[in-house]
Amino acid sequence: MLRKCLTLLYAAGGYVAGLASIALIVSFLADLPLPWAIDAGEPGAFWPSVAINLGLLWVFGLHHSITARRWFKRHWTRLIPPELERATYLYMTAALTVILVGLWQPIPEAVWHVSDAIGAGLLWAAYLRVWGLMFSATFPIGHLRFFGLAQAWERVTDVSAREAGFTARWLYGVIRHPISLGWMLVPWITPHMTMGQLVFAMGTAAYVLIATIFEEADLVAELGDIYRDYRRRVPAFLPIRKPW
Repeated sequence: MLRKCLTLLYAAGGYVAGLASIALIVSFLADLPLPWAIDAGEPGAFWPSVAINLGLLWVFGLHHSITARRWFKRHWTRLIPPELERATYLYMTAALTVILVGLWQPIPEAVWHVSDAIGAGLLWAAYLRVWGLMFSATFPIGHLRFFGLAQAWERVTDVSAREAGFTARWLYGVIRHPISLGWMLVPWITPHMTMGQLVFAMGTAAYVLIATIFEEADLVAELGDIYRDYRRRVPAFLPIRKPW
């Protein structure tokens, strides 16, 4: 009984850690008047700051990509119980988010600035809207499973664990990677773009485009013709073909 309670508590903590890391990134990119804002702090030399920031971004991204690979999960679940694998990933993500935000080097030189209140308000509304769509995209693929709660619950209730099924519902009927697209969009949606945020935007976009190649290969290997047909019908990022 104690082990089951600890399993649920651990998974619930992972869920909270996952939501907290999202909230931290949202406020970080919004450049709110907070100590951890993207342009807060004393700026250093330009090119060393760019190099450090790109390194932080790619370490953050590589964690997501490597831990998502099937070969990694096979080895990882020999150390971590399978029902806690996703929650552990979320704790690691939260720690890396803190490192990314904490070590980020501000580069406050302005690229553009929207001073008009209405224009700035529309940009903030779009910024929050994209984050909301990204969050909503976790539900068709299993929100509780995405955040590690379903796996723990199935374990403690002795329900046979099930893999997340393929879906082409909601945003997945329009584009194949709505969450990845959101990551590429949100850094650009700001009334005050600085060089630091531009580095974040370009570094994130480059990483996502490269990582998607490996993700798609895994999906084809796992789902076969189902995913090949889906890929023919639904574009990866730009909804320019007939939806599923």
